Amino acid sequence: MRKLTPTTHRQGIYIFENGKKYINFSSNDYLNLGTNEILRKNFLEQILTKKTSFTENLFVEALFSSSSARLLSGNSAPYTRLETFIAKWYEKEAALCFNSGYHANFGIIAGLMQKGDCIFSDKLNHNSILAGIKQSSADFFRYKHLDYNHLEDLLKKQRQNYKNALIVSESIFSMDGDRASLPDLIFLKEKYDCTFMLDEAHGVGVLGKNAQGLCNEDENFIPKIDIIMGALGKALGSQGAFCAASRKIIDRLINFAPTFIFSTALPPIQILWTEYLLTECMGFILQQQQKLKNLLQEFSFTSHILPVIIGENEDTINMAKHLREHGFFVLPVRPPTVPQHTARLRLSLCADMKPTQLTELFSELETYKCNMNG
Repeated sequence: MRKLTPTTHRQGIYIFENGKKYINFSSNDYLNLGTNEILRKNFLEQILTKKTSFTENLFVEALFSSSSARLLSGNSAPYTRLETFIAKWYEKEAALCFNSGYHANFGIIAGLMQKGDCIFSDKLNHNSILAGIKQSSADFFRYKHLDYNHLEDLLKKQRQNYKNALIVSESIFSMDGDRASLPDLIFLKEKYDCTFMLDEAHGVGVLGKNAQGLCNEDENFIPKIDIIMGALGKALGSQGAFCAASRKIIDRLINFAPTFIFSTALPPIQILWTEYLLTECMGFILQQQQKLKNLLQEFSFTSHILPVIIGENEDTINMAKHLREHGFFVLPVRPPTVPQHTARLRLSLCADMKPTQLTELFSELETYKCNMNG
């Protein structure tokens, strides 16, 4: 059984528990925005002094509760401004905010797809995607992880039997750190007349020009991706998620996405924090993005997510305990989060980590592995 870890607080790349400080390798705060004290102080000062570049009513707007779903009285100006910015950022007609990445994936798929439609999903897509698929009344087919020949085989056999079809994939897979091939997915989407949805939860902020994610890393694929879901609570250091798409898709989600319709909206002050980061701190975000990129290049890593697959639960728990004893906060990831016999340590790398800290961690991993194997 898993238990909650009794940590007290985070500060930069560190996390504190029982008065002890650990280097935090289990955070999704890849750019170290979420714990940045200077950014937080500046934002709060703007609220108190009512001085800002993006609104004249900051203090009035900075409520700590929306008190309602947005289709009732929970809507407010900060939401409209943020969604307008995100739509422009991603070259789409419109955008819609959700309370979390889980709410977004679930709501987008359940709100768009219905009986008579079908969905093609990578087998290792996040649980929120699978949950949304199951909530919809659409039929679904799961292709082998990153196997686009298998995906095309399924499309050849099944696509003509359905009215609408959705292909959905993560960009950076959350447990393995590997990448989807956007050229292959876009080719198949166009060849078989499908809608293509890309989950950029772990790509936004870290990858791409303007920190947009894998969709704008080596080539701007954004115009060819129908639906982009991005997380605000990981690399971007805030909370919530967004969907950027056509006006038609966003209008349908407003009316049919259950996690949007029936959820009390995020507090306006949270939306203002996101707006502040994206509009006033983008230069700093890009600097942090480059720092993380430099760190990965120094070790020849292709991803900021490094899985260390151990296999069995007990071995993984013991290795995590060993690392904790040496000052590294690394939590074991076990089934059902990952498939049976693939329990692992999921290492998350952050922009402000030093190369020596990574070297020390890898040294401890090797030492423990050698002792474990006799």
